[in-house]
Amino acid sequence: MTRRFLFLVLVAASITGVVLLGCSDKSTKPKPRDCQDCLLARTSPANVLHNLRVIYSVMDNNLNTPEQAHNLALKYRDLFDPQFKFYFIDGEAPAIAPEGWWGKNDEVAGFDTLMTKRALGILTEIKLSWSPGAAVPDNRVDPGSPPALLHPDWVWVHVTSILLDVVAGQNTLRVSNGLASFYFAPHPADSTLWVITEWREMQPAPSPDGSRSRSSISAPEGSTWGKIKGLFR
Repeated sequence: MTRRFLFLVLVAASITGVVLLGCSDKSTKPKPRDCQDCLLARTSPANVLHNLRVIYSVMDNNLNTPEQAHNLALKYRDLFDPQFKFYFIDGEAPAIAPEGWWGKNDEVAGFDTLMTKRALGILTEIKLSWSPGAAVPDNRVDPGSPPALLHPDWVWVHVTSILLDVVAGQNTLRVSNGLASFYFAPHPADSTLWVITEWREMQPAPSPDGSRSRSSISAPEGSTWGKIKGLFR
C-alpha cells in the first residue's frame, strides 16, 4: 500500500512539473505581435500615415507565407488613390519610371515583392519611424487666368526624420534623416475616408556631421526611399 502511495505521489509530481514547465515556456517564449487591430479608420491623413507605418514595419512581423504577403499588399493598396503618384528625387527614378514617378500599381507591386521576401526570410527585419507634421491645405496654384487652387479639397503633410531600415542578415539598407511630402484627398467613393494622392520624396537632411546620410549597403549610391523601392520592383 505504501509503495503504491509513493508511486502515485511521484506520478503527480512529474505531471505537475511538466505543466509548470509548459507554463514557463509560454510566458517567456517571444511571440510575433498580432496587429490585426492596429489599423485605424482612414478618417484623417494622420490615420492614413499611421496605417502606412504599421503595415510597412509592424504587420510584416507576422508574415510566414507569400500568400500572407500578398494579402498585406492589398491592405497597402487601400491607402492610395487610383491616380496616386510616387515622385522620385530627380535622377533617382528606375528605368520603369522614365517620367520620374510611378503609379499605384508599381507602388503596390514593389511593396508586395518586399513583403514576400520578408515572409520567406530573405529580409529579416523592416523598421520605420518618422515625424509627421500637421495636415494643412494644399495651396498649390494653377497659374491660369484667373489663378486657382489646383486641388482645393486636398491637404498635405510634411514628414521629417524618416528612418527606414530594411535588414537582410548582416546587411542593412538604410534611409536616415529622410524627408517627404504626402498629399491626401477624400476617397472618390467615400468622402469620409482619406487616401494618399501624391508621395514626394525630397533630398535627405544632412546628418549631424554635415554629410548626407548613406546606406549601410548599396541602395545604390546612398539612402533614399525611392532607390530602395526601385530595388524591389
